[in-house]
Amino acid sequence: MWQKLKHFFHYYTIKEDRSPINGLYKVVMLFNRPRLVIGNMIQSGGAVRKIWHKAINHLKTNKVKITKALIIGLGCGDAAFEIQKHYRQAKIVGVEIDPHVIDMARCYFDLATVKNLSISIADGAKYVAKIAKRKPAQKFSLILIDAYLGNTMPKSFRSKTFFKQLTGLLTPDGVVIYNHLFYDQYKQEAAKFIKELETQFDKVTLVRTGQNLLIFGWN
Repeated sequence: MWQKLKHFFHYYTIKEDRSPINGLYKVVMLFNRPRLVIGNMIQSGGAVRKIWHKAINHLKTNKVKITKALIIGLGCGDAAFEIQKHYRQAKIVGVEIDPHVIDMARCYFDLATVKNLSISIADGAKYVAKIAKRKPAQKFSLILIDAYLGNTMPKSFRSKTFFKQLTGLLTPDGVVIYNHLFYDQYKQEAAKFIKELETQFDKVTLVRTGQNLLIFGWN
């Protein structure tokens, strides 16, 4: 009995490897649930799931209807699980740059149980640029951006060109949600980023969650 309780309460590693994209990564267990750790930060599981739970609840409070969602930075599927939970009929496209992460998601995070999910292994910014050129362009009622390498969001996800591509992929009443770090120097970065988004979207709203800030851009 003690050994079972010890494993439940203690943090321990069940998988460790290196990826050419993310470097060292680990899958660890805490409270009998997996977490993906990259760069000493939890990237999937635990608090990350709570972030997207709060984001989707905010959409429901605002009576947003989601029929098709695009997730840039799928990770191990935290956002996809939350979308499926609240919008069961929604089709989901998940884009993840690191195939090692998808392998971990399928092996330890039950990603295969998410229905209506299609996965592309690709750079998220290049993927968006590619589908934005298609005629007619795909339309999404929800686009989520959670594209971090460690604790850094690549500049390609913060450019005006990328913002315009996103707005072109949204339905008339669609919404983009950025997950942005929000502590220490990241607070100043977030403030600058919000001002840039305000020039591209009709409305920008904010939801604080722990050490992160959810930034909503409404079409």
